[in-house]
Amino acid sequence: MGDGSHAYHVNKETASSIYFKCVMYDKLKCSGRAIYRFGGGFRHTKAHNHPPDPDYVGERHFRENILQHIDGARFVSFEDVLNDFRRNRNYSRRVRCRMTLRRLRGAMYRRRMSSFPETPMTLRELTQRLLDPEYRRKIASTIDGHDNLYSGSCTAQDGSHHILFLSERMKHFLGDVKIIQSDGTFKARPLHPYSSQIFVLVTPWRDAVVPIGWFLMERRTVAAYTAIFSLLKQVCPNFNPELIISDWEYPQQKAWRDAFPNAQLQGCLWHMCRAFIKKAHKLRIFRFKKHFPTLVDYIRKACAITLLPPRYFLVGLGVLRDDARRENLVLAFLLVNFFQYVEDKWILNNNRRQWMRLFKAVHRTNNLCESHNKMLRKAIGAYRPNVWAFIDTLAKLEHNTTLDIEHMRAGGYARRARTWKTVWTDEQLLALSRDLEMDVFRDRNEAVRSFVNQASTVFRNAFHMQLLNEIGRERPNQ
Repeated sequence: MGDGSHAYHVNKETASSIYFKCVMYDKLKCSGRAIYRFGGGFRHTKAHNHPPDPDYVGERHFRENILQHIDGARFVSFEDVLNDFRRNRNYSRRVRCRMTLRRLRGAMYRRRMSSFPETPMTLRELTQRLLDPEYRRKIASTIDGHDNLYSGSCTAQDGSHHILFLSERMKHFLGDVKIIQSDGTFKARPLHPYSSQIFVLVTPWRDAVVPIGWFLMERRTVAAYTAIFSLLKQVCPNFNPELIISDWEYPQQKAWRDAFPNAQLQGCLWHMCRAFIKKAHKLRIFRFKKHFPTLVDYIRKACAITLLPPRYFLVGLGVLRDDARRENLVLAFLLVNFFQYVEDKWILNNNRRQWMRLFKAVHRTNNLCESHNKMLRKAIGAYRPNVWAFIDTLAKLEHNTTLDIEHMRAGGYARRARTWKTVWTDEQLLALSRDLEMDVFRDRNEAVRSFVNQASTVFRNAFHMQLLNEIGRERPNQ
């Protein structure tokens, strides 16, 4: 209670009186005391060692009420809850000003997490929690309460354990999906239990990013991917994709190929550009870009080789080698090891070559996964979150996805239309592909050279942004 200046806790109660001590007795060692006599009045008996705070009681009421509200607002963000309470004029304006998200976030987070079981240390323990009838509905239910995110777990031949989060309604949707994009993300995975990555499945549907399911994986081996794809086929037997787009991770690609042998397999142009830039950086080629300004252009043109028909990959690389020699022998010498890397590790690598089929491809990257990963990190709002907060975030994404799907099936648009730049890029590459097919029989090398030179300009901006991300704004001669 408070007297309008200082606040007190009840210390002792007798038949005739109630004795109070200052609420700051433990924190500030305050010896302030007061007494209330029945039939008499309230008076101070000992002085305080701190100034009065007339807002203390109001702040405590505000805090306790908002924490009680958190118990029944599992899927409402802390910011939204706080904003609702700060609009309540029953609290003084000064109290509402002082009760900020920075001040209350920790207490709100602890209150919400206290309703969940103890954090498991392994994925096997998490599976047991998800299978427990006492916690299953509370932990992994969808926002509307009509479905459950937990779809199953599996143990691979190498002993690694993996968990699939995929609602029943998304299983039905997955049966109609023909294009699937996959990728792993790391920053958003829970701190505990230990996991190697979050493996996401996304599909493009009517220009929208549609996240379908998430695997929490313990390892990233061939056996691990084989196990999760087997589980995926088991829980969704109607899933039969026509096109699979992934990054260039070999265990993932091999498992996709074994699980869906009839699907068209395709790598990601953006991830390949990133790999080429990293290799060139490792070879320390970029130190000389000030002296040879076209050096970066050759790296970019090498990326465009994958847009050629596979039978012209070596022709395209040979054209770049010839052009470099004609331009400058020193430049050609600097690019020798890089060109050899492209030939040995990509063009002549049968595993990767099968996925370098981007000629006339409508979807050239798995950037929808990158967009989803960004959405996931933003929704979680923390690096390596608590596992229960992580599952809550998946529930929010699943809920928004189902609403978007319903809206689009009714004829609406959940996302903005494709930009003119994207449409222009597709038309430009398609026109270049047609020109190549017509001109290649007249002068093969010249037709391939023209295609590579022009196609590489289409993704110039994206390439140079990735180049800056990789090597920074360092001085070229360093």
